[in-house]
Amino acid sequence: MRLVAPLAVLALLASAPTVASAQTAPGRSGSSTERVIIGGRDIWDDLNEFGECFAAQQTKDAIRLVTPEAGSVEEARVYKALFSKETACLGDLAGLTVPWQLVRGSVGEGFYKRGLPLPPNLAFSRDLTPDKVKSVMDAATCYAARHPADAQALIERTKPDSKEQAAALDAHWSDFVACLPPNVPAGFKFDTLLLRYRIAESLWRLGYAKGRTQ
Repeated sequence: MRLVAPLAVLALLASAPTVASAQTAPGRSGSSTERVIIGGRDIWDDLNEFGECFAAQQTKDAIRLVTPEAGSVEEARVYKALFSKETACLGDLAGLTVPWQLVRGSVGEGFYKRGLPLPPNLAFSRDLTPDKVKSVMDAATCYAARHPADAQALIERTKPDSKEQAAALDAHWSDFVACLPPNVPAGFKFDTLLLRYRIAESLWRLGYAKGRTQ
């Protein structure tokens, strides 16, 4: 089965998803790209199940997907190549149209939740400072490194795009904002589902294991 990603959507999303062009979510403002989703919040649980399956059962391909810079044109190319062929983990998700960043995000969270080995070349530094932050992934990495217990609680104790996720992010939003560079416009809003996924992948790439903060 194949995960559908129309070329028009790929072209739109390949533009430059960074801190200054993250998707919009309720409670955060700024420029946005549209999610094309039908099926309610539960579809994100299904997407996460796919991410865990793909990370665990098709690890080589999953590593290929998370190796390019998050949100880059190269990531889009890898995504298209991977999901233009049969993928056993998709199940009922075949035909779902979603931004590829969220597919990559579910796989990144899958790596973390399954506790899969981290290739040394994908490891992130734990000392990324706000002035070096240039993307949502960078900001998520900074936050996860500074507040690993809170980041892990977000991923392990909430479901994607849920009220509990929103509450957890709101409770620690000032800690995340402290990781943003000074040139981010005041009041800029983030897609909190995309941010969740970036935090999850960052935890894995920082070397944190599910249930442990060391």
